[in-house]
Order: sequence, then C-alpha cells, then structure tokens
Amino acid sequence: MTGVANAKEKNPILLKQVYKKEELITLDKQKVAGGNGTLHGKFAFTRDMATEDEAIKEIGWMTLNKGESIGVHPHKNNEDTYIIVSGEGVFTDGSGKETIVKAGDVTIARPNQSHGLRNEKDEPLVFLDIIAQNHALKTEK
Repeated sequence: MTGVANAKEKNPILLKQVYKKEELITLDKQKVAGGNGTLHGKFAFTRDMATEDEAIKEIGWMTLNKGESIGVHPHKNNEDTYIIVSGEGVFTDGSGKETIVKAGDVTIARPNQSHGLRNEKDEPLVFLDIIAQNHALKTEK
C-alpha cells in the first residue's frame, strides 16, 4: 500500500463523504492570527488530519460573535475561502481594504494573499471556511 493509503487507514474520517452535524468536531480557537476573542468552530476535519495529497485541508462552520475577529494573515501555498451564511462582517484584504460581507457573499485569499474578518454587529457572523492546498505550487522533493 502507498503512504497515502496507510495514512487514510489510520484516519478513517478522511474516507467519509458525509459529515453529519452531530459528528462535527468542536474546536474553539483563541485570538486567531492576532485577532480578538474566540473563533468558534465545528469541523468535518482539520488540517492536521488531512494527508499531503488531499486538496481540501480543512472545512468547517465558523462563528464570530460581536467583537471577535480573525486577524489579517497571509496564505503561502493554500487558498482560504469564507462563504458567509448569516450575519454581517468586515472582510479585510491584504492591502487593508475593508468590505462589508453578508449572507451569500464569498471571499477568497489565494496564495500570497492576506485576509481577515471581524464581527462588529450583535448578530453572530456564521460562515463556512474551506482551506485548500494549491498543488500547482507544490515543489518536487
């Protein structure tokens, strides 16, 4: 068997195609990328579970409550997408430009771009976060 097959055998969660809400992994992260407060997460899987060959490295439902934020941070060889589900937030791109985002909006930080997100409203900001490896940037070993 290949190394990838062995890794998946050790972590059967990566073989799943459906991740039921009640099975999601709760993981709250403090002061993400220098932001404020807590990023409340419910993940299908996280980066440390994914193998090198898998494009999707992390996917989860995220919530930022009023005053909480993800600080502006760079992405080197991956892409990070936020799909806004409910609430309203302020998205900051790598140049510092701020844009109001609401339900239905999609943001993306591509390789060598930065981004951040904060909630200034009373209503929780709920979004899907999908981090994917950009294999075009993968270097040969």
